[in-house]
Parts: sequence; C-alpha cells; structure tokens
Amino acid sequence: MTRSIILSNGRLTILADQNYLLRELYYPLSTDNHLHVGRIGIWVNNSFYWLHDLHPQIEYEEDTLSAKVEATVEGIKIKIKDAVDMAYEILSREVTVEGNKEVKIFFAWDYHIFGTEYGDTALYDPATDGIIHYKRDRWFLFTCDIPTYQYATGYKEVMGYQGTWKDCEDGELSNNPIAQGAVDSAISFKINTGTTFYCWLISGYNYGDVRRKNEYVQNKSPRELIDRTEKFWRAWLIKAKDYDKVVRRSLLTIVANWQENGAIPASLDTDIMRFNKDTYNYVWHRDAAFASIALTLLGYQDFSRKFFTFSNDLLFNGFLFQKYTVDGFWGSTWHPWTTGYVPIQEDETALLIYALWIHFRKFWDVDFVKDLYRPMVKSAADFLSTYVDEKTGLPLPSYDLWEERRGIHFFTSAAVYAGLVAASKFAEFFGDEEYKDKYFSAAQLIRKGLDTFYQGDHFARMLGDKGFDKTVDSSTVLGALLVYDPMDPRVISNRKIVEEKLNVNGGIIRYEGDWYLKESDKPNPWYITTLWVAQQHIAEGNIGKATEYLNWVLKNSLPTGIIPEQITPSGNYPSVSPLVWSHAELVRTYYYLKNGFTKFI
Repeated sequence: MTRSIILSNGRLTILADQNYLLRELYYPLSTDNHLHVGRIGIWVNNSFYWLHDLHPQIEYEEDTLSAKVEATVEGIKIKIKDAVDMAYEILSREVTVEGNKEVKIFFAWDYHIFGTEYGDTALYDPATDGIIHYKRDRWFLFTCDIPTYQYATGYKEVMGYQGTWKDCEDGELSNNPIAQGAVDSAISFKINTGTTFYCWLISGYNYGDVRRKNEYVQNKSPRELIDRTEKFWRAWLIKAKDYDKVVRRSLLTIVANWQENGAIPASLDTDIMRFNKDTYNYVWHRDAAFASIALTLLGYQDFSRKFFTFSNDLLFNGFLFQKYTVDGFWGSTWHPWTTGYVPIQEDETALLIYALWIHFRKFWDVDFVKDLYRPMVKSAADFLSTYVDEKTGLPLPSYDLWEERRGIHFFTSAAVYAGLVAASKFAEFFGDEEYKDKYFSAAQLIRKGLDTFYQGDHFARMLGDKGFDKTVDSSTVLGALLVYDPMDPRVISNRKIVEEKLNVNGGIIRYEGDWYLKESDKPNPWYITTLWVAQQHIAEGNIGKATEYLNWVLKNSLPTGIIPEQITPSGNYPSVSPLVWSHAELVRTYYYLKNGFTKFI
C-alpha cells in the first residue's frame, strides 16, 4: 500500500501508509526494515476500532517532518502527531482524545528485527513501564507519560497464532510479560475524559542505551522534542523560502530518505517486494546524482558532500556497479558477467561527476573537491574516455537507465558526454591541461556520434546489433537537455514526438509499449518523465505548457505531497512511494522556472 508519510533524521527512519499503518522502521541506517507493522487501536462504547480502518485524515505539519493524523469514531475524536527527533533516535508521539467517554488506546507493535520474524524477544519492562523488542544490537522501547493499563506479548506467524494485536479487539490484554521467537506486543492506556498524553519510541543498541535515551525524553519532555524538531526543519528550509511549498515538501522528502553516512536510497517503501522479493532500498547513483543536484541548486551543501564522500570509495577500476546497499556494499543485480562487456549502467558513473561539477560550481569548495579530483574525477573520467568504440567514438554497450536492455543508448551516451565535459572543466580548474584536452576530445566524439541517433523526426533510444532502435523513449528528452541547445530543431521535434506518442491522461509514459506494472492496455505515466518534458518546455520558453505538466504532477501526487514513481491510467499507485528521483525532478523543474534552464557545463 502506498506510503504517504516518511519521518527521519538520517538514523531513525519511519514510513506510514495512507491509512497510517507504520510499515517501515530503519535504524541506524536503512540496511534492514525492522518493522512488520505498527498499529493503533481505540476501544469506546464496548467496541474496538483500528485507526487504519477509520481511513484517517493524514497530512504533514507544513514545512516540517511532523505527521498529523485525525479520525472520529463513536463521538470521539483522536488526533496524533508524530515526529522523529532532529537529534536522537526517538519518535515522539502526541495523542489527543476529545470527548467525555471512557476510551482505551492501544498500540500494537509487530517487528521483524533485521528483516526476519524469528529470534526476537518482546517483554514488558517495569522500570520504564514500557514494551521492549530486541534482537542482538537492535533495541526498541515504547512507553508513554501516563500509566500503562494493560500489556501483552505473544506469538505470531507460527502455529496458527495471529498475534497479540488480535487480542486487542476484545478490549483486554493478557499481561503476559515476555515472549521469544516470532513475537509481537500490545500496550493499552485507559482515559476517562478527553486529554492529551505523550508516547515515545526509542531505538538503541542495548538496554542501557534505550534507558539513557528514555531518561533524556523524560527530562526534556516529548512535547519539547516535537517543538524543537519542527523549529529545526522550518529553519532548515530558509534557503527555499522563495519557492512554493511543494518544493519545500520535496526537499524535506529527499533529505528524509538521505542516510547519515551520505547514502541516498531510491525509495524505502518495501511494498514493492511483493513482485520479486527485492526493494528499491539501494543507492542507484543515477537517482542519487539528481537528488544531489536538486539540493545543490537550492543551496544545500552538506548532504551532497556526504554523498560524494560515501561514493568515493565505491569506484572499481573507475566505474560504479549497478547499485549499492546504504552501507556501501554491492547490491543485488541482474546484469550478466558473460557478455564480454563490463556489467554496468555507465550513465551512473558519468552522472556522479556531472553532479560533483554542479556542486563545485555552486559552492567553489576547493579544499573538499581537491581530495576527490584524483580518486573520483580522474579515475571515472579515465574509464569513461577509454571505454568507447574506436569507430563511432560512442560508449561501449552497457545497460539502460530503465534497467531492461543492453546496447549503446542515447541517454547513456548523453550522460557520458556530460560527465566528460565536467571532468574536463575540473582538469582545467586544477591546471591539468593534458587531461582537460583528453576528456574534452572524448566528449566531442560522443557528441558527434549522438547526431547519428536522430532518425527522421526523433532520437532513437538505442544502437544495438540490429541497428537503431527507433522506439520513442522519453529519456531522449532528458539526454538531449544534457547535450544540445534546447532550441535545436531536432530537440524540439523529438520533444513533440514524445508528447504525441507517449501522453497518457496528461502524463508521459516511459516509452512506446512499456510493460512495467501495467494494469490495463495503456502503460503507466511516470512523474520524472512528465517533468523532463516540462523542463524542455521551460528551456524553449513555453512556460504555460510546462505549468500544465507540473499541475498534472501535483494533481496526481498524494495528498501529503509525496510523489510516487508512477500512476496507472485508473489512478492507482502500483510502485514505490515516495520515489526520491520524482521529488528531485520536481525541485529541478521549479528551479528552471525561477532561474531559467542551464546545462551547467
């Protein structure tokens, strides 16, 4: 189910779906999702209701990473505000119950610590009046500032047991104090009249750690933690004060996915696992590069610096692998090692250098970049400039940005061109004349080769063993923006053909005949593809048309401002949400609207 909320401080990250079931909890990095589901229940008038069944209203507190949830049942209104503290691995929760009836509030926690359901322990801890779940060095404590009414721990997903969450539904819990294995827990609180109380979920590495953090919350108060976190994010957005609130929401969404070590995964929504038991929880340097560019353009330096530092050690013989885990290991891949070519997506290596150049041009942080010049810029550019076909000057075959086919791709070649020009500019800045000319000459050969992709009225997407694949592909719009003058007649004609062939319900699909997650006879429009066409219109001066595409994106995003990867013609969201790249393209599009289009090279 679509994720509507993401809360994070780079060490503790939590996502909730559109009915406010908590679905993901990552700590201390997003290497493993420790949570299966977190539920909230209400007992009133001798009847039980799960909050998610009430279809609550969900939104963010404006310009913050605080979630607001509201639902009404049996004359009782319940309001919840959640915020992950800006400094510590603590989720603070404010619960307001309005009404004069006796109410019980239940919190049920079903963990899969380290991503598995086995080997966990759930226990009631009298010292903190809370529930603890732990496995090895992952500990989670949940407690509140009013006395616990009842609690329960028990078994789930084994021997036919559904879990203690099911015990909540009769309004009473067993007070069973501990369980091990495949376990979950529930804790309840009785309220006689309307009131506001506070709870907190603490992540730590052992019992002493969560106890110390618990004492910290009690001394500071969870209300103060929520307040300071909201003030922090509003202050953080000062650089974007002249931009629309949707841009500010996109910035917050991007940094909510950004991990403290500099890794920026494509998406932390695990619902996509239902297809092939894998997720988008990897660093694709293509997506990450555009996320870095988005923050750079609006003046945010530190996140990108951490990303480049994270990436510096990942280059292997001058290139990047397909994707990486957030702790810096090779991610899963489908690229065969038997083709005779390096099994990579070459645009990712190139876009890393392109993003670093934009960062450098914005901040001129010479001391930072000089340490990356030899191991990152020159290493990657040496590979990019030599991994070419001697006859055409184009890059040798690699896999496309859609991760579907091997060949010599228009977008990949355009990205390599941009990366080499950026490397040439770095070499010029550092007085490395020989390499400046080497990289620039290789880039010009690629540009000459790219001209051959223009076939009649649009750019072919790929050159393969059987010649040019003329399938209309939206990525040629983005590729052209990296290489050509946007007023080049070929570029404009290509944009027109993309709009003519790929428009579905006002958005732009990836390419003709796209099959990925298709639910009907029509492919699904994507948000990034629609925004690329908007950017080309901005470059041409067609602001009205660009605004139409922007409005389509906003209209078809989630009410919380979260932007998914794609949407079906019937309005469903079949893939991950949020997708970091979608938010990055929104930021870049608004930047171009405000400042005009530029290639930066």
